[in-house]
Amino acid sequence: MISALILFQNFNSCPARQFSIIDEIIQYEQSLDYSTCVSLAEKIQTLNAECPSNLETIQCG
Repeated sequence: MISALILFQNFNSCPARQFSIIDEIIQYEQSLDYSTCVSLAEKIQTLNAECPSNLETIQCG
């Protein structure tokens, strides 16, 4: 149980979240799906608000 909590905390850490979003950006660049873009832009804004991150918000449109 404790190891599961530690693993969960590490996955929710700012660097892990940033790497996850970067991976999603790479996938988005291949599909250019608008709904994916909107979701990704929201994730980037949340990450930048909660973590010391300076990921540039993508522009959907």
